[in-house]
Amino acid sequence: MSRRSDQKKARRRKRQAARNDSWVPARVAQQLEIAADLEDFDARLSGRGWEFAEDTDDETGVAWYWPPSAADVDDEDDQVSATVVLLTPDDEGEIAHVVFVGTSDDYQFNLEELFDHIETIEAYRLGEPIPAFG
Repeated sequence: MSRRSDQKKARRRKRQAARNDSWVPARVAQQLEIAADLEDFDARLSGRGWEFAEDTDDETGVAWYWPPSAADVDDEDDQVSATVVLLTPDDEGEIAHVVFVGTSDDYQFNLEELFDHIETIEAYRLGEPIPAFG
């Protein structure tokens, strides 16, 4: 082989090695993006005083609860004992499900919309009328 051909092959191997080192499968890239978005979402809620619920499973999703809203409620009818924000795998984490303390009703918001209403959500206490979102 000629010297020119060897040089060309060496350059090609170098390009391929660089591409292989930085290439991430689309599925992995999407998972990393979701993880980064989830980390940001957690930081926004935690920064406001919401606490991550450690007792949820992977099938349910991830949840945070609002400690100031905690109250004694009957365990019947799946009523929650504190206001909860839940992200589910069914929605790919793009819909925030809010369940107010003492209820089992599910209010759904896109993630930015949730933060538009977060102060109203946080202000709710057991026995008050459920806020109207419009």
